[in-house]
Amino acid sequence: MNRYLKNKRLLIVSNRVPYSVSRVDGKIIYKKTVGGLVTALDPLLQRTGGLWIGWSGVSGANKEIGDRVKIEGNDDFKGYELKFVRLNENEIKDYYGGFSNRTIWPLFHGFLFQSYFDHSYWKAYHRINKKFANEIVSVIENNDIVWVHDYHLMLVPEIIRDNNKDSKIIFFLHIPFPNYEILSALPWNKEIIRGLLGCDIIGFQTKKDAINFLAACKEILKLKPDFNRFKVNYNNRDIFVKEFPISIDYDNFKKIGEKKEKSKFIKNIRTCSKNTRFILSVERLDYTKGLKERFRAIERFFDKYPDYRKKVVFIQIAVPTRTKIREYEIFKKDIDEMVGRINGKFADGLWAPINYIYKSLSQEKLVTYYKLSDICLVTPLKDGMNLIAKEYIASRFNPDSVLVLSKFAGVAQELKEYAIMVNPYDVEGVADSIKDALEMDINEKRNNFNKLREIVEEKDVFYWLDSIMHSFIELACKNK
Repeated sequence: MNRYLKNKRLLIVSNRVPYSVSRVDGKIIYKKTVGGLVTALDPLLQRTGGLWIGWSGVSGANKEIGDRVKIEGNDDFKGYELKFVRLNENEIKDYYGGFSNRTIWPLFHGFLFQSYFDHSYWKAYHRINKKFANEIVSVIENNDIVWVHDYHLMLVPEIIRDNNKDSKIIFFLHIPFPNYEILSALPWNKEIIRGLLGCDIIGFQTKKDAINFLAACKEILKLKPDFNRFKVNYNNRDIFVKEFPISIDYDNFKKIGEKKEKSKFIKNIRTCSKNTRFILSVERLDYTKGLKERFRAIERFFDKYPDYRKKVVFIQIAVPTRTKIREYEIFKKDIDEMVGRINGKFADGLWAPINYIYKSLSQEKLVTYYKLSDICLVTPLKDGMNLIAKEYIASRFNPDSVLVLSKFAGVAQELKEYAIMVNPYDVEGVADSIKDALEMDINEKRNNFNKLREIVEEKDVFYWLDSIMHSFIELACKNK
């Protein structure tokens, strides 16, 4: 990786910096957050030096934090700097809670009826994107590579380009990109596409997302993209459009999974529930994840196959998200009521069909649940990728495991051959697939799971990072 960045500085730009900021005993503490992006990019910047630009998570101009902070490296690492973009409460409300998560998030996931097209949201989004871009322009140097991340900042590349036409810019979208018919509903669709076309290379999770973007360039901006070479010419520049499926730190999850349980959590549950099979789902509490449809399938499963009552428990870990947005408050209330009704319908003695956990868990605790569960049920209605499926695979040293996977998850493109594939809207089909997973032949289970493990191990998050940087240098920088 260092060979790509020789004599170059990497500037990472995301909505949030990779460190949470808090006060402990009067001191400001910076704690690294958990996630695939941080896992891949933090060590890279530690080694090469660089700058990560984003919001601190603290509203307003907090003088105690300052504008920049140095993250010290370990051993011989250089470390790197965080540069903070200041956002006040109103900006956060309209740019993040508004346009990013009430307009773009539902629209790009195909939930047009959930999208709000509010001009004040758009103005805030444009203004904050300009604020981010100005922060970048103020520090950019000749050999810098600017890597912008995700749907919060889709206007940033064009604004940088307008200020510095020779900038080297990558963009990666972590959510799906919709087809042009859905995108056409957005009053500011041209501005979004032009914003992204300020890049040299645009990365998407799947080939379908890349094709959708090229089709939008053709149908909305009337450009002439090359669908064979996956590029489009705009303002006399070739912009390359590529798929880069993001992944996880396989070795890290495997290492955690191989640890003995200090709390004896699994052993205690297995002792108390010797004949119980556990089926796990994990996601943020979001309407795109298919929780309502999944719970209907679980209810149908116990109605249709009553012999499995008291023998199977579904564990649903729902991580709180966007709790101040009205749609999410309503959604949580619906889910709470749904779980209560289903448990009330089937509960018998100490047994209930759904163990519903509404909170964030540490990586180690999450791996404990992965190790406990015989089946992982991943059934989003639409996902950019879905790394839960990959985390489950990496954490399990026992190959007697089954992945039940939605065909609408981005990860389906890689894993579909060795998972049980389902349509999450088909309640009857999902219920039957749960039964199939429970009754699958042991040799078929082991063969499929070992194949899944090989895929995830080979194409981990560092493979993803290397692919992007290699493509960027080969395609976008060869003539610069």
